[in-house]
Amino acid sequence: MVLFCGLTNLFFNEQRVLIRHEKQQIVELNKMDKMLNISKKMTIQGYDKLSKAEKQSIDKYNIRR
Repeated sequence: MVLFCGLTNLFFNEQRVLIRHEKQQIVELNKMDKMLNISKKMTIQGYDKLSKAEKQSIDKYNIRR
């Protein structure tokens, strides 16, 4: 019984860690998606037509123009 409880506890702790890691990955993917959208906009419209915040993001990550 102790072994079963220990293994169950270990399983649920690992699930919690995996969920936390998954949420972090989702946040990173959302940031990357935003950068891809800015890059696509820059490609279509040109660097000069980007907003000030978008230009700062482009300059911050040194995306090639």
